[in-house]
Amino acid sequence: MKLIPAVFAFTLVFTVASHSAAPHSEDTITSEVISAIAHHALIVDVRTPEEFDAGHYPGAINIPHEKILDGVSQLGVGKEASVILYCRSGNRSGQAEQALQNNGFAQAKNAGGLEALLSATGERAIVSTPAAPQ
Repeated sequence: MKLIPAVFAFTLVFTVASHSAAPHSEDTITSEVISAIAHHALIVDVRTPEEFDAGHYPGAINIPHEKILDGVSQLGVGKEASVILYCRSGNRSGQAEQALQNNGFAQAKNAGGLEALLSATGERAIVSTPAAPQ
């Protein structure tokens, strides 16, 4: 009987150690994401419009994460399309990825945070210029 608590303790320590050693998705851009971008995937910044205007990935469009399903629908994006999502840290883009995948967008991928994406691809952020007053 004393063996069961020891096995449980070992399993718990091993699980915690393995999880903390695993890379975090917001810091690691996969080759799958890089390949999709190279093959002209739809790149979606799911941050707020203000964050998007302050600096975004070249060629990205802005659809705030809470509006992702309506946004892709309005654009006529097919469920077979490759959609790369990013935000500041990977949290909101992860939520958007889940929403899209739950609705049949199997090629939706969370690229994590903008800075990591820019670093992995060698790109520079585009800053939106304010519209001229009318």
